[in-house]
Amino acid sequence: MRRTPCNLQEVLGHAAWMRLPEAVRDRFADTAHAVDYAGEFDIVRASLLGKIIAWTCQLIGTPVVPRTGSNVPAIVHVGPTQRGTEWLREYRWPGHSPYIVRSTKVIAPDGTLVEELPAHLCMSLDVYEATGILHFVSRDYYFDITIPGMQKNLRLLLPLWLSPGTTHVEHIDEVDGWFRFTMTTTHPVFGEMFFQTGRFHASGG
Repeated sequence: MRRTPCNLQEVLGHAAWMRLPEAVRDRFADTAHAVDYAGEFDIVRASLLGKIIAWTCQLIGTPVVPRTGSNVPAIVHVGPTQRGTEWLREYRWPGHSPYIVRSTKVIAPDGTLVEELPAHLCMSLDVYEATGILHFVSRDYYFDITIPGMQKNLRLLLPLWLSPGTTHVEHIDEVDGWFRFTMTTTHPVFGEMFFQTGRFHASGG
């Protein structure tokens, strides 16, 4: 499936875009430069089943970090690619090599916001603004598989019960250039699988 560069303003609509704080609009603008955000995750939490899934996923990449803890230093690298906008979260637990979670936000031809993860795993996302907070909520998960000779990729949809659950990300602007990133993944049967929250600031800003 062909993707187009990620222009979040088009997905949100002008009115919702303008309700976001100016700093949030700057961070998610369709810009041509890369930026690093430094800070730490106050909490990185996972249920037992979530930990099992995270460690198993090391075989196909790192869609979710396999460790937990508090006050975890991290850097978020954001930059444009030919396909969209890449977000690379680098977790730095003391005494361990960095764990890197890589994803790319792109816009599908139908206007859907999609987050591409390792091993061709994708999330379709709903995005909206509420009280100045930017929300991303997973709609579904699927594998996007290229088959030689076919004009369109094969899309294998994961049933919700077989997926990690609904992922909800909040981008909350704070004072002096800081913002809070909070991610919660909740399974319809097993409850909370993953939870992370942390504060970040542009490096050198």
